[in-house]
Amino acid sequence: MMLNRRFLGVLAGLTLVVTAFGQGAFSFKINEVVVSNTDGLVDEYGNRAGWIEIANTSWGTNNIRSCYLTTQREALNKELSVPERVRMMSLIPKGDDRTNLTAQKRIVFFADGRTNLGTLHTNFELKPGEENFIALFDGNGKTLLDSITVPPLAENQSYARVYDAESDAYVWVVLNADEVTPGSPNVGQGKVQDKVAEFKEKDPHGFAMSIMAMGVVFGCLLSLYVFFRLFGYVVTLISKLVRVRAIRALRNQAEKAAVMAKQGMETKGVDMKIYMAVIGMALHDYEEDVHDVESNVLTYHTEEHSEWSAKGYTMREWRE
Repeated sequence: MMLNRRFLGVLAGLTLVVTAFGQGAFSFKINEVVVSNTDGLVDEYGNRAGWIEIANTSWGTNNIRSCYLTTQREALNKELSVPERVRMMSLIPKGDDRTNLTAQKRIVFFADGRTNLGTLHTNFELKPGEENFIALFDGNGKTLLDSITVPPLAENQSYARVYDAESDAYVWVVLNADEVTPGSPNVGQGKVQDKVAEFKEKDPHGFAMSIMAMGVVFGCLLSLYVFFRLFGYVVTLISKLVRVRAIRALRNQAEKAAVMAKQGMETKGVDMKIYMAVIGMALHDYEEDVHDVESNVLTYHTEEHSEWSAKGYTMREWRE
């Protein structure tokens, strides 16, 4: 039971870690970029500047605070230290509720080089009429979350990430000024949506998703239950077999000891096997090695006369 609890605890922890990792910083994607903004979105001070839109592509809430934006390709050099890389980037500060993005929400950062104007302003500017490299780094200053190279754009055009139904993937396209949608889903998708959005549209209240999630969880728990039941059965069976073998060995030893004790009375303490071996050797020596083959005839030869067979010696002496 203790092993089951520990295993379930580890599994739950790994699940939470994987879920948090999958739905965390890596869900942030560069979504739309305008380099030359002369007649479009204005900041909180009424000024216009090029801007970068970041989207939270997950269905959970994530905070983009402490992440970094940069336009310098040198930041991709893995040999740079974190402090060296951070000096090339613009920090997204903490303490602003606008950086906390709910599911599928977007945030716009103005690339005007004026960080003193607030959280939504970067320390760099985009260059009109040129290619602009843009990268988004995690808060550790070394993990690249997303990057894009924006081609030269006309005034008020945007470079946007849209879903392509034919390839079933997101692609980057140039949108005209009337198609630019800062803070909103990008146009060009029509009625076709990615599979996740389509699923959410068909299940707005999340009942099907909940049932599926619960089914997966309970299915895993059921599989674990069956596995541990079978594992426990096998362990118990092996333990029983070991105990039976031990008991049989003890019983055999006891029987042998009893036989030896009984035979010891007859053989005066000598092991019956040794006793029988000695007798067998004695019989073998008696039959094969000790006695010669004899004729059973006794012959006496002598040159002198002997009266051993005289009748007088065979008669009894008479006495009166």
